Amino acid sequence: MNETPFESSSIDLTKTVPWNSREHPVKVNSIRYNQDFTLLTLGTSKGYKIFSIENLKLCHEETEEVYNLGDIYIANTYYRSSLVFLLPSKDNQNFTNTEIIIFDDFYQTKMGSFKEKKEEIITFFLSKSAIFIITLSKIIVMEILTFKIIQVISNINSTLQLLSFNFVDFVAYIKFDNKKNIYINHYLNDKLEITSKTSKILVSPYDFIQMIQLSPSGLLIGILSIYGNKMHIYYSQTGKLKECIFLGPNIQTIEKLLFSKKENYLLFQKNDNKLYIYKIVKSYANNPKCVCCKYDDKKLLLALNKKSEKNGFWQKLFSKKDDIKNIHCYGEYIGKLSFLNFDESANKNKDIILINSNGIFIKYHFGKNRSGKLVPVLSVQWI
Repeated sequence: MNETPFESSSIDLTKTVPWNSREHPVKVNSIRYNQDFTLLTLGTSKGYKIFSIENLKLCHEETEEVYNLGDIYIANTYYRSSLVFLLPSKDNQNFTNTEIIIFDDFYQTKMGSFKEKKEEIITFFLSKSAIFIITLSKIIVMEILTFKIIQVISNINSTLQLLSFNFVDFVAYIKFDNKKNIYINHYLNDKLEITSKTSKILVSPYDFIQMIQLSPSGLLIGILSIYGNKMHIYYSQTGKLKECIFLGPNIQTIEKLLFSKKENYLLFQKNDNKLYIYKIVKSYANNPKCVCCKYDDKKLLLALNKKSEKNGFWQKLFSKKDDIKNIHCYGEYIGKLSFLNFDESANKNKDIILINSNGIFIKYHFGKNRSGKLVPVLSVQWI
């Protein structure tokens, strides 16, 4: 494993050929952070691209060997090393989407690969010590450099919104057989020996789950209702409720849910091109306020049995404005998003990074202001 000379080979992207020009058309398939949040790695229709998050500069040489990798669905750099993990797309003519490839960016050569014989690979995630390979029916956990299989978790729910990962060796998932149980596996590497530990959260009977999300430390897990208007936050180790957030009676499709690095803010991306940020309380009594518990159980169960698809029972039962969680900040975005996350560089907590499909890089700040709107502090035209 070699350290790539990032600084000496940095190229100002704004002076290179645009990605989507007629002469050099390039499609961006995915954008991923590395583990220490210093680089963004793009999977493209012509290999991959690596950018520094600090100055948005291309920090590797684009060669014929990289272009010849073909259409790459996901690319992720291992810390700041020269190793890049790749998942080919379905349109790749050189490799199949049942293979994870390790490519050395310094020597411009393929170092190794892992092939899944039976199923296509949907996605993968890198943690500090392991790689999580997701297929239609299972999670394969492997040592990140040797590809030695640690564990195979079968019979998972293949919906990616019902799977969650972070960079501290945690994974959460829901079993097909019982959607009221969320399993969290912990992969520890304290003694250079990876061990696994599973904890289970019994979800409230009022939770119809649309999405689950682990916090960066793995200590909290957010569960979003299927109607997109209510969220429970549990402690992952004890299974106890931390907070119940009622988002309002209007039903919205939430496309992405994120915890900030310090775990004191939540970011929601909705399908109406809007972003909402909620503040999580730091401490409270042993019995946290839960708006679900303020209503009669019989009425709630009766509404559950009616299976209303149009508006949902939550809109009828939760009508009091006092129950709605106050929005800390909000804003709108233009176009389809390619990347959205809290700015994790330099331990920042109150900035958001957004990249849309047109190559516009925008950084928002959500500190206190009278309007309550997200304030753009940086905008860069990448293409």
